[in-house]
Formats: sequence, structure tokens, C-alpha cells
Amino acid sequence: MQNYYEIQTEGGIMRGFFHTPCQKTFPVCIIFHGFTGCNTGTKFSYTKLSRMLEKKGIGTLRMDFLGTGQSDLDFKDMTFENELSCASLMLENMLSQDKVTDIYLLGHSMGGVIASELAKMYPDKIKKMCLWSPAFHLPEAIDYLIGHVEKSDYYDHSGFEISHSFVEDILSRDFYKNLDVYKNELMILHGTKDMTVPYDISKKYLKGFYNPLFYSIQDASHNYDKREHIQQVIELTYQFFINKSIDD
Repeated sequence: MQNYYEIQTEGGIMRGFFHTPCQKTFPVCIIFHGFTGCNTGTKFSYTKLSRMLEKKGIGTLRMDFLGTGQSDLDFKDMTFENELSCASLMLENMLSQDKVTDIYLLGHSMGGVIASELAKMYPDKIKKMCLWSPAFHLPEAIDYLIGHVEKSDYYDHSGFEISHSFVEDILSRDFYKNLDVYKNELMILHGTKDMTVPYDISKKYLKGFYNPLFYSIQDASHNYDKREHIQQVIELTYQFFINKSIDD
């Protein structure tokens, strides 16, 4: 069953959907969208995947972060620290429910970094994690804004207003640090023609993780802009979460 869902935070209300299978207890996959994304996912992938997992007895929680989609605040109010705090609230909310047996995480791009940082904070609470093209290079990617993009109170990033607080927060972080704190099941997918998070970055972050399962999506872009690519990503993720061998 797909139900509208709200979580109250200090800054406002997060809004999204909670998919629950028809059984008394079940694991839940919490989905984190990327920078400028929303809870439906690229090509509506989160919606489709959530409905597929529900049929296999796995719930999902997919929310818009504050400042995004239908949640409170404006995009210019968003910071990485704020999104990580919201992610923690989602996790704590699911952990507080007796019907939830296990926690899985899925994150795309910056959402993948949010998932990874959350896994460092709760390494024993998260049973499985899947990352789609995680943007661990965010500090170097966002650095171009300094001195290169006209700014006033906010940076103009392709029409999105980004705060100085967001940029300063990102530039102060090292997302490659302590990746091996999380030691449970992990799968990472990355398109070989990703121009937003260059594929070569995978060589660096894979060295930091403990025993990751990695799949190259041949010729795929960052948002998996071809039907065959997004279908492959959804299917691999689905098989990973339902405990089915990828090679079956």
C-alpha cells in the first residue's frame, strides 16, 4: 500500500510516501534523492522500484528533503548538514516502528553521499546499502562556484539558488574518509559516460569501502537517460534488495 507520509523536523515538514507490504513485519528501504531531485527519482525510478519491492514484502520510504519538491522551505535553505539531519530523522522514524525489521538505504548522486554518511553514523543499523553514481567529489565539483559564478546573497546554479552556507559546508567535508566503517552489504552502480560524477571517481571511492559489489552501466549517463540503462539500474537494485543472485 502506498500512503502519503509526513515527518516533522525543526525546520518544517518533510513530505513523501511510505510503501508498506501486506504483512505484519517487513524491512524498509529508505530512498534519498539527489541534488535538485525529488522523491519520484530519475525517470520515476523510485516510484517504480518501490512498487516492485512492495510486492516482494519490502517497504520503502521516499521523501522530499526540506527545500525540495513538496516539503517545506525553499531550495536556497538547503545545506548538506540539514539533509543529513533529515536523513537521520527518517532512519529514527523507521527504527521506532515495531513492524520494521531491517533498514536498507538507496541513494543517487548527492543522495548516495547522504546514505554513505548516514551509514558511518549507524553502521550496525543498516543491513544493506545501494548507491547510484555517488557524488563523493562534491567539494571539487562545487568549488567552481567560488569566483566563477556571479553571486549576491546566493549563487545562481543553472537557475537554482544555492546558499553560501551550502557551499561552505560542502567544501569543509571529505566524503572519502572512513568509508570502511560500514561493513554490511553494499552495491554501487555507475554509468561509464557519467559527465556529472565522472566514472573515474569510482576508482577512488571503491578503494575506501569494505567489500563493495560494483557494476558498471555501460554508456550510461548520470541520470540513466536511456530506457535500457534505467531498466538495468532498477533491476539490479531490485535483485540486490530481494536477496536474489544478480547472475540468476
